[in-house]
Amino acid sequence: MVFGGGLLAGTAGAAFGPVRAAEALPTVGGLATVAFVEGVVIWSQLDARERLERQNDLFRRAQKLANIGAWEYEVSSGEVFWTRQVQEIHGLPQGYEPTAEEAVAFYHPEDQPVIQGMIERAIEEEVPFDRELRLGGEALPVGHEQREGRWVRARGTPQIEAGEVTSVRGTFQDITERKAREHVLENEREALRSMYRITADREAGFEEKARRLIDLGREHLGLPYGFLTRITDETQEIVFASGTHPLLQPGESCPLSRSYCRNTIQEDRSLVVQDAVAEGWAGDPAHQTFELGAYVGAQIIVEGELYGTFCFAAEEPREQAFAGRERVFVELMAQWASYELGQRRAKAQLKRQNARLDSFAGLVAHDLRNPLNVATGRLRLAREERAPEEARSHLAAVDRSLGRMDEIIEDVLTLTWGGQDIGPEELSTHGLAAMAEASWDQVGTDQVSTDQDGADKGGAEGATLQFEGACRLRCSAERVRRLLENLFRNAIEHGGDTVTVRVGALSDGFYVEDDGAGFSGDDPEAVFEAGYSSSDEGTGLGLSIVESIAKAHGWSLSATQSEAGGARFEVTGVDVEAVGSAHS
Repeated sequence: MVFGGGLLAGTAGAAFGPVRAAEALPTVGGLATVAFVEGVVIWSQLDARERLERQNDLFRRAQKLANIGAWEYEVSSGEVFWTRQVQEIHGLPQGYEPTAEEAVAFYHPEDQPVIQGMIERAIEEEVPFDRELRLGGEALPVGHEQREGRWVRARGTPQIEAGEVTSVRGTFQDITERKAREHVLENEREALRSMYRITADREAGFEEKARRLIDLGREHLGLPYGFLTRITDETQEIVFASGTHPLLQPGESCPLSRSYCRNTIQEDRSLVVQDAVAEGWAGDPAHQTFELGAYVGAQIIVEGELYGTFCFAAEEPREQAFAGRERVFVELMAQWASYELGQRRAKAQLKRQNARLDSFAGLVAHDLRNPLNVATGRLRLAREERAPEEARSHLAAVDRSLGRMDEIIEDVLTLTWGGQDIGPEELSTHGLAAMAEASWDQVGTDQVSTDQDGADKGGAEGATLQFEGACRLRCSAERVRRLLENLFRNAIEHGGDTVTVRVGALSDGFYVEDDGAGFSGDDPEAVFEAGYSSSDEGTGLGLSIVESIAKAHGWSLSATQSEAGGARFEVTGVDVEAVGSAHS
């Protein structure tokens, strides 16, 4: 206590002069309190500085991570303040303080008036700004790198005091990498749009499209050679090509073992080679033959079998690795080629089939019709010459046979030509009832036959046609009449002379039904098979003709039982227009 009291008294004396012992304790107590408070303040200040320094350090790290800095322009003095990150973005030394004119001059010449105008509007009209601009001015100090081609995002907000703008503060961010990515993506989108325009061109053939795609791929990938190959019997042949490489020209070929394509066809996806030598191709026969430094290729598969490849290449290695989107770009071209070649093959096969059918139909029409006409004429003459009574039965049989031959010929020709695709120019709108009546009249005429004595048997004259509802169809009237004729004839052949046939409208088509015997088998759809017939007099082609005509229109045909127990055929998928008249 004495040591302590003396020390405190001494301290008080030093601060306030001589102090009596009785007064020393209060005085010292006050000094202690002051000292304690000052100590707390000092420690608080030190702690605040540490926190501030830590915050500043975090702020600097955040600026560097986001490549963003802050800036301020004082209106009254014209001074410009930049943070360290802004200086680094410009390529300037730390502590460099530009003038207002220099700060503007760092921008690209075309963007200098833009930033100048935005700052002036912020000061004069209190308008903030946010704009992407280019660097590339000529105001850098000697010895510092020119930052051409760099993009920055400049943002500024006017600071207002007492109703006036005193300064403009903002941020400055380097967005060069983002702009580069955007540029790449835009190029990618444009390339895909160009690919779509090329492949969707209906006026261009496969060869023209392939050549245009090859040129598009060369430009987009930055590779001078593009080619499409055909691989057969371990040989690679160049079908289409663009570029000056002497071995990559149309018609050039080489063993598959000496081509890059031999590896392409073994890959599940496209094969890419960025640097052939670095990737171990130096001793490969393909590299020794073509001396290519970079390559990307994908398979062309047609109907499940390898056709060839779609490829792009260069003699020099590629500076950048092939990106995933570039591989997909080439794969899309190869898939297009696969589809187009498959379609060409299918069309060629269909053309050959149609040619054979046309040849067969012509054979039927020419080689059978002529002798048929001769036999029919001779039969007529024989009747006119009053053949003996015993010969009349033979003549009637000949007449029926000739009629059946004529029916077969007509059915074969209709089946061959009636099922061919119908073009838009062949379609028009017709009333279902009017077409049905015309077909019924035709069936009523040709259904009449003769008995053994040559007398008329009646046929369709005893049958009845009824209508339920009315509609108009967009169709080929000639073919639909033929379709109805075959359905009516089928009903009469299987339902007898007194059969009733009904024709009616559906929401998306029409139906034809009768009250005859119906279908003999368990599967009504079997009646559409060519050659199927439950009648000795039928050709088995009538309902096949009905189906082929429906398909040629793009319609669907189904068979079921009618409510009366007979046959009912429904044609759906038809462009139908409902009408009020029963015979429209």
